[in-house]
Order: sequence, then structure tokens, then C-alpha cells
Amino acid sequence: MRRDRNGFCCEDLHVAVGDRRVVMDGLTARGNRNTFVAVDLGMEADPGTFTPELIESEKAGMPGWRFKKEYLRDWDAQTGQPVFEEEWIDRQRQNARDPIERLDIHRVTRDGIVQRDRLGHVKYILVPKAKGRLKIFTRPDSQPAGWTEGSPRVIRAAGMGMDVGEGVEKSDSTLAVMFADTRELAATLACNRIRPGQLGRFAAAVGRHYNNALICCVRKMHGLTALRAIADSGYPMIWHNRDPKKTAQLQSKDLGWPRGEATSDLLFGKWIAAMETEGLATLRCLETIEQHRAYIYDDLGRPTHQRLKNQPVAVREKHGDLVIAAALAYRACIDIPKFRKAAKDAAPAESPAGRRRARKQAASTRRGGDEW
Repeated sequence: MRRDRNGFCCEDLHVAVGDRRVVMDGLTARGNRNTFVAVDLGMEADPGTFTPELIESEKAGMPGWRFKKEYLRDWDAQTGQPVFEEEWIDRQRQNARDPIERLDIHRVTRDGIVQRDRLGHVKYILVPKAKGRLKIFTRPDSQPAGWTEGSPRVIRAAGMGMDVGEGVEKSDSTLAVMFADTRELAATLACNRIRPGQLGRFAAAVGRHYNNALICCVRKMHGLTALRAIADSGYPMIWHNRDPKKTAQLQSKDLGWPRGEATSDLLFGKWIAAMETEGLATLRCLETIEQHRAYIYDDLGRPTHQRLKNQPVAVREKHGDLVIAAALAYRACIDIPKFRKAAKDAAPAESPAGRRRARKQAASTRRGGDEW
């Protein structure tokens, strides 16, 4: 029987079903019912490579439970651990500031008559209110860092995340607006008494205010009601699934974020990486920053709110807060350019283009067209 320099041979892996044998330091064999032997191989089996200096270096780069799970094979090490490290949250606290103004939705009227656009949609605008539900941290006409007076102004594109509750004081419905160029959180809303339909109309008004922001709203539960309200208001910038196999017209069932929030690595995984990496996202809202502390890992390694860790996934997905909205806003920013093209100034009336425009308007009026 041949053995290697450590005294190990293949015969040592012959383990009965259900038995567990420590062959050597860092190498354990376990017999399974399918006659295969499972081998647990750790760094202790190769002390020549995994020197004390290398181990200390890896510990420094993988703080907390990550080193235990990766190198010590402690698969439950992350259970109950925070999703967002204290270091990341403290770094974002330095970016927090008070809102510069508060806005709320207002239905446009003239002489007591509700105003509608040419498609029949009721017009809503945002107006300043002392206790407005929308907190503004950066205005939509702000310019990026480095812009100087006299330079051409740019229109910053924005993404909006949107999580929808029932509006019966159980879970907040939330909005979060983020600029695409700097991933700076510009505005937030959190309210547990706003109905999904009203939230959709509110979101459309906020989207128009922020340079026609791309709205990424959850689709599940009451999200579909909010999405329909957004679409019915005539707002076109709604995030939807991309399916290269489909060439038909976009349907309402394809609008919005279709997966779970915290349980979806496609969403929360990207947001965790953004919070971990300095400079990828800038949060201005202290309430949003502090809510990150409430997220922990469950027994299966899925991020969840600590109040819901013992609840099934279906129940967890009914929970909404500003963390979910911020993650959805970040996801929307990934799919849009950093800046929007400015609308071209109308040609002067005395120019050839201006005279052509006047002739078209006159022809439209003679045909009974709408001059609005």
C-alpha cells in the first residue's frame, strides 16, 4: 500500500455510510448513501502554502463571518450577521444632510376646474409644503461636481426606485430618486398611509420633476396597481423586462421589477456591492442610511429584515422600506445614460424654420386639429 509523504493513501477514504473519518489535519471523509465519499478539504491540509502570514492577510481582507465561511468551512457563520457592515454605514453617514425643501402632490385646477392634458389625464404637480412627504436633498436642475458658471448646463438623468405597501399603516410605501451620473440619492418618500393608486400618481409627478426619471417599481402585490396608475397618467419612463425573443408591443404585465427584493441577488447583490465599494453610491437621507442596519442573513444566507427572519419569503416580500427603494433606484440608473439631451431651442419666428412651423400650425387649425 503506497502512502504519500503525509502518510495518506486512497484506502483511507473507504468510509461506511453515515460514518465520518478524520484522515489528517484539514481532510475529513464522510460516507453517503449513494456510495460516494464526500471529502472536506481545508487549508490545514497544506500548511506549506497556507502560512500564518497568508492566513492573517486573508483575515484582514475578509472581516467578520466571511473568513469563517470561506476558509474554515463554517457554513452557518453568516446566519444572523448584518448584511451591511458598520464601516459602510458609518461612511455613508458622513454624506447625510437635512432636506433643502419638502414637496407634495397637488392637483392642477383653474377657476375651480380640474385640468387635464390632451389625452384626458388629470394633471398633477409638486408644490412646496412645510410637511410635504417628499424630501428633497438635491434639486433636479443641479449640476455635477466640477461645473463652473458660464459652462454649458447639462440635464442629469435620474432613476427612481419604488416599493409599494397597502397604505393601511402596516408597511411604508417608499420612493427614492438617484442621479445616474454620481448615484447620489436626491429625494426620498416614506409613507404608510398612501394608497397604491395615489402613490403611482405621486411617482409620475416626481418622475417628471426629476427630468423624466426612469421608474423601477416592484410588480408584486399592490405594485401592479401603482404601475397602472403611472401608465394611466401618461408617464412613459417605466422600467420593464427586456426579452430579445419578443417583438410585440410592451404589455402591462411586463412592467416593473418582477422578482423578490431582498431575496433577489440580481437586485440586492448589486446594492450590497455598491454600499461596500466607496464612491459607487452617495446617500443623503439619514433615515435611509440607518435602515440598512436592520438587514441580516437568515439560515440559508438570504438577506432579510431582522423582524421578518422567521417569516416565509412570501411574507418578507410584503415588507417595504427605503433600502428597497434605494436598491431599485440604483438598478434603474444602470439602464440609463448619465445625462439627457437638452431640447433644442425653437427657431425664431422670422427664420425659415419658424415660418414653416407657423404654416403647419395654421394648416392644423384649418383641419380642426388641437392647438394645445
